[in-house]
Amino acid sequence: MTAIPVQSVREQMIALLSARFGLEEESVAPETTFSSMELDSLALVEFSIALQEDFGVPVGEEEFTAENTVDEVAELMAGKLTAQDPVG
Repeated sequence: MTAIPVQSVREQMIALLSARFGLEEESVAPETTFSSMELDSLALVEFSIALQEDFGVPVGEEEFTAENTVDEVAELMAGKLTAQDPVG
């Protein structure tokens, strides 16, 4: 199984947050929480759907909350991508 780099996932997530929610990419740090970005529960549902579309893995809206950091969700996504990787 090939490990998917968290940094690569984080960069893609930050680009997604910028495109979908108008956030400045420079303002989103790995330790930034979704609540500090002022994303409400509806926005988090939209973000989880966008993650599913972009990464091609299922993401339940209950898998992360507004108090999670960008890095925590990037690690979650990297784990999901690594688990589904058929290589290795």
